[in-house]
Amino acid sequence: MSIRIITDSTSEISQVQAKVFNIDVMPMTIIFGDETFIDGINLSNKEFYEHMRASDKLPKTSLINSEMFREKFKKFSDEDDIIGIFISSELSGSLQSAFIAKESMPNKKIHLIDSREVTFGLTALVLYAIRLRDEGKSAQEIVDAIEEAKKRLVLVAVVDDLKYLRLGGRLSSASAFFGTIMRVKPLIQITDGKVLAVHKTLGLHRAFAWLLEQYQNADVDTSMPRLFGHSNAVETLDRFQKYVSRHSDFPLEGVFPIGPTVGVHAGPGAVGFCFFTKAK
Repeated sequence: MSIRIITDSTSEISQVQAKVFNIDVMPMTIIFGDETFIDGINLSNKEFYEHMRASDKLPKTSLINSEMFREKFKKFSDEDDIIGIFISSELSGSLQSAFIAKESMPNKKIHLIDSREVTFGLTALVLYAIRLRDEGKSAQEIVDAIEEAKKRLVLVAVVDDLKYLRLGGRLSSASAFFGTIMRVKPLIQITDGKVLAVHKTLGLHRAFAWLLEQYQNADVDTSMPRLFGHSNAVETLDRFQKYVSRHSDFPLEGVFPIGPTVGVHAGPGAVGFCFFTKAK
């Protein structure tokens, strides 16, 4: 009997990393006009953002359907405990597909978790689950721990270009135009499973300061994963990391990209980080 951990490609864990971690990552489908790509298989994050820059329309993402989940679950023994940690149900119908597949396979021991997260926030939960598995925790102990920890997870980021929020209908054209002229930087946060604009600043330096303030004002659980994320913004990430390192103890080694599901709205150039607060 083994514990099998499954997530989806919005976790930003590559297929190569999945093998190292001994988990399974199910890819999402990305559609640019008439072209269809499989996230992480025939479309890298870099290629995705290159397509984004060249397009005046947002791509679409397709959920993982129930048949795909059934095929994945079939690969494991009925004695295995399968733990699925997937993108927020507010952002994708993939979790519902997983529940449909589970109901059709009553002999399987399948535990499904709505992460209420996406991108490197989901990464943090999956990494925590891997740690607990490797420590010898039972499937139920892992599920209970993830369900508790997800309530303490904070993910915040700054968006570079308002164009993509406008294309996604989250910002008017006039606001996007004047925001660009005035160097307004929107700050986003994952709240209640959704990507929400929660603040805005003038200029990147003030955005960095606001992001760091969220960390400094929190009662941070330093035993949990703390990660950086970026959407094809290596130089901006380097600037942000240097700023954070001068003013806090946030570790610099954990970096994961922001993939298509959040990137479709944030666009290239976004940077941020995530951390857990202490349990009350």
